[in-house]
Amino acid sequence: MKRVLVFIICTFSIVLIADIVFGVIVTNYVKSHHLPGRFQPLDKLIRQTDAEILLIGNSVIQDAINPQIVEDSMKLSCYNGGIAGQDPFFFETVIDCILQRHIPQIIVLGLRPEELGENIGDGIFDVLKPYYHIGFNSIDEHFDNMSPDNRLLLKSSFYRFNSIWVRILLYSLFDDTIYTNNGFIGGDIPAQIPTIQEIDHVDKPSERKLNCLKRIINKCKEKGVKIYICFPPCLINFPKDNLPCITTVKSICEQHQVSFFDDHNDYHFKQTPELFHDAVHLNINGAEIYSRKIASRLKKELNNKK
Repeated sequence: MKRVLVFIICTFSIVLIADIVFGVIVTNYVKSHHLPGRFQPLDKLIRQTDAEILLIGNSVIQDAINPQIVEDSMKLSCYNGGIAGQDPFFFETVIDCILQRHIPQIIVLGLRPEELGENIGDGIFDVLKPYYHIGFNSIDEHFDNMSPDNRLLLKSSFYRFNSIWVRILLYSLFDDTIYTNNGFIGGDIPAQIPTIQEIDHVDKPSERKLNCLKRIINKCKEKGVKIYICFPPCLINFPKDNLPCITTVKSICEQHQVSFFDDHNDYHFKQTPELFHDAVHLNINGAEIYSRKIASRLKKELNNKK
């Protein structure tokens, strides 16, 4: 019994010491290096970019707007901060991180009609775990408000960094093969032209998500940042032309005097499926056209407000 007890104590002590040492090493790495691979665009968005125009959203924004085209038209620096699989709560957290260190002139927030629904899950916050307790208030607040068992797990460095340490090791030995153009990842042109999808039902917009959208707008306006909301083109026929999520977001934008670009049902794109990678993502040719359209609108909006 004594041997078993000694073994347990020794094993626990070794694991605890290893966890602490591992945490110190990886935390210092995160603070002094840019994270590689799929973390790279997010890492640059949160900690480095000082672009005057920021494009925020999930993969439909990351694939839809080429910041180089916007830069050439606007004569303002631009970065695409689209992160796949995310939602308004994630966007709010990321925008909080950005505004903590940098005030851009413009933020374009791209949304999908479906992601505002009641039954659509929240964003994938696990990608923000490496930034926990290294100086980002909104990230700390999010994880500190989680359930007690999750907060306990976050005290372990092995748990907190389990999504990145292998990638850090891998990309220290091999070149990082993931490259983006200021965060933009142009969608491939598929071998087969995608077809229009039919959706019979879309959930009513979630009150929580709509309130989150209002907070994002207010935070930007408080900092003097011009914010624009857009729904990028898609190859989806929704059940009604006037979707509750679209009309509600439009109403919120009108109340807060925010420009709203509703392109989800854009006739030109609907009639040109060869501009899409799939039903919800533009390919690189479609992105070029949509980027010019967004740049032209932004330019016109700024000129009208001078």
